[in-house]
Amino acid sequence: MRQYLLKHKWIVIGIIIFTIVSSVITILTPLFVGRIVNNFSFFNLKILIFIYILLFLVNVIQNMLLSYLSVLISNNIRNNLFAKINKIKLKEIDKIQYGDIINKFSVDVENVTNGFILAISKIINGIIIVILVGIIVIKLNFSLAIILFIIAPLMYILSKIITEKTRNYFDLKANFATELNGFAEECIMNRDLIHDYNYEDEVERKFITINKNLYKIGVKSQFYSSLTNPITRLISNIAYIAIGVFGIMFLIKGNINIGEITSFLMYVNIFTRPFNEITSVLSELQISIASYKKIKNFLSKEDELVASGNLLTQKIIGEIEFKDVDFSYTNKKFIENMNFKVNPGEKIAIVGKTGSGKTTIVNLLMRFYDINSGNIYIDGINIKDFSMKFLRNNIGMVLQDTKIFTGTVKENIAYGMNNILDSEIIKVSKLSYADTFIEKLPKKYETIISKDTLSEGEIQLITMARAMLLNPPILILDEATSNIDLITESKIQKSMLELIGSSTTFIIAHRLSTIVNSDRIFYIENGNIVEQGTHEELLKIQGKYYELYSKQF
Repeated sequence: MRQYLLKHKWIVIGIIIFTIVSSVITILTPLFVGRIVNNFSFFNLKILIFIYILLFLVNVIQNMLLSYLSVLISNNIRNNLFAKINKIKLKEIDKIQYGDIINKFSVDVENVTNGFILAISKIINGIIIVILVGIIVIKLNFSLAIILFIIAPLMYILSKIITEKTRNYFDLKANFATELNGFAEECIMNRDLIHDYNYEDEVERKFITINKNLYKIGVKSQFYSSLTNPITRLISNIAYIAIGVFGIMFLIKGNINIGEITSFLMYVNIFTRPFNEITSVLSELQISIASYKKIKNFLSKEDELVASGNLLTQKIIGEIEFKDVDFSYTNKKFIENMNFKVNPGEKIAIVGKTGSGKTTIVNLLMRFYDINSGNIYIDGINIKDFSMKFLRNNIGMVLQDTKIFTGTVKENIAYGMNNILDSEIIKVSKLSYADTFIEKLPKKYETIISKDTLSEGEIQLITMARAMLLNPPILILDEATSNIDLITESKIQKSMLELIGSSTTFIIAHRLSTIVNSDRIFYIENGNIVEQGTHEELLKIQGKYYELYSKQF
C-alpha cells in the first residue's frame, strides 16, 4: 500500500496537514467554550463561531482530499490488476475462478481504499487528540485527568480483544463472498446449459447453501465487530459521569471553576472518541487487509518471461523442433521426452482422443505454458530467446473457442494489426466466406458486433479472416471449422489452402476428412506421439489412427 501512497504523496501530505489543523481546532474549541461560560462576551462568542466555521471548511477540504485520494488509489490498483492479467502466466490464471478475479476489481479494491484511507485520517487525528488533550486536561486538573487516563484505555483493550476474535470471521467472509461470486458467474455464463439439462433446482440449492454459509459467517463477524462500539460507549458514558461527579466535588472545594468543568467534560468526549472510533477503524482495517492480501497475492504471481534481444528483426522461416520436451500441468508428467521436427511449410495434422494433449503441444509452442525441461526451437533458435511479442506475431491461430471483442467487424478482423487497408479486410472476408453474413449486417463492416450478436460459426469465420490477414509463417488451426456447417466447410477448403500457403501449419481436428491431405499426421495419446506418417501410411499399419478413422467412416 505504501507504493500507492507515495505515488500521491502531495495529496497524502495535504490530508495530514488538514487532519492536524482539524484536530488542533477541535482541541481548542472547549477552551473557548469554558471561557464563554466563565466570562460571556460577544467577542468570545464571535471567536467561537469563527472557529466552528473554520473547522467546517477544514473538514470539507479534508474529506475532498480523502475522496480524491481514494479514487486515485482505486484507479492505480485496477490498472495494475489489469496489466497483471496481460502479463501473468496462463497456468496461474487457470488456478483462479473468473469470479474471484472480477471481485478483485470491484469489492476488494473498494475495501482496500476505504479501509486504508479511513485509517490514515482517523489514526492521525486520534494520535494528535490523545497527546494534546492529555496535556491540556493535566493542566486543567491533574486529579480528573488521572481518572480519565485510567478509564479511556479500557475501551482500546476491550475493542482489541473483540477485534482479534473477529479477524478469522472476516477472512472466512471474504472467501465465501469470492466463492459465491464465482459460482454466480459460472451459472450466468452457462445459463443455456443449465436450462437444457433442467438443472435449475440443483443450481439454486447449491447457491442457497453457499449463500447460507456466507450469511452465517457474516452474522458472526458483524455481531462480534458490533459489540465493541456499545461497550466502549458505555465506558465513555461512565467516564463522563465520573468526571462530572468528581468535578462537582472539586468545584465545591474551590479547586476548579464551572468553565473548567465545562471544558473538561467536552474534553472527555474528545479524548475518548479515538478509543471509541478505533473499533470501526480496526473493523475496516480487518476487511481492508484481507482484501489487500488477495490483491497482493494476485499481483505477485509469476509473469510470463519476455525475452528481448536482436532477434526481433529476424524473419521466421518456419522450421520447428521439439527436443527432449517434458511438461506437466501438475506434479505428474503429462508430456515426457517428446521429440519431433517439422520442416518449413510442412502441414502437420494432430489427432487423438479428447484430453490426449493435442492442444497442449501448440500451447507450448506459443509459450502459453513453459516446458519443464528440454527445448523448443524455431529455425534452430530456442523460442525463449525470442521476445514474446515477436514470437506470437509470427504465429497465427484459429481456435475452436471463438473469440471476438465488442467493436466493429472491421476492428475485429484487423485486431492487433495496424495500418490495414479496407480492401485487404474485404479480401480475406471473401476468402473465409465471412462476407456472406457481413454484407447482410446493417452497416456491413462498420457494424458493432459482440459475442451475443453473432453465432459461433460466424465468429469462427471472422477469426479465420483475421488469421488470413496476418499471413503468418507459422499457423495453428485448432478445430478451426468445428462450428461451421459441412457445406460452408467444403467451400472454405480452397480458402484454407490459400490461408495455409507456404506456412508451417499445425492442424488439430476431430473431423479427419479435413486432414487427410496433410504432409504428416501425429497421433497423440497421453501426451506423446505414438504414431506418425501420411494418411495412407497410417492406414496401412492399422494402428490407433486406423481405428479412429474406421469409426468415423
